[in-house]
Amino acid sequence: MKNREIAYTLLRATFGVVFVTTGSAKFLGGVGAFVGGMNQRFAGKLPAAMVMPFAYAIPFCEVTAGALILLGLFTRVGLTISGLPLIGLTFGMIVLGDAATVAHNLQYVLINFVLLWFVDLNPYPVDALILHKTPAGFTSSL
Repeated sequence: MKNREIAYTLLRATFGVVFVTTGSAKFLGGVGAFVGGMNQRFAGKLPAAMVMPFAYAIPFCEVTAGALILLGLFTRVGLTISGLPLIGLTFGMIVLGDAATVAHNLQYVLINFVLLWFVDLNPYPVDALILHKTPAGFTSSL
């Protein structure tokens, strides 16, 4: 395994772990409690009809995307699933005027972008192993 392959795999796995653990924590703490907290935080800023469905979807998106990214199973889909809530979460933090969290979210967005940009270079995607495809990328030396 070459350095770039190791680097991509480590970044992908770490990013997946972040999403799996944050999503799992929301389930362990109770999805209803998480949604209630989100609704309170955005009270007077955004309508509950907008906040609550999004808040209910977040834990499911995080765990699903995180597992796919971590395992390298349909990585492109997992990264897309993780990227979409990041847009909504960043929008919400802008509405709240929470610049520090906006900046923090943009770090996740940047990592998501890098992983998605180089997804074809994923050295050992599980779906390629299942479908017996040769993994693309990182085969030539630069």
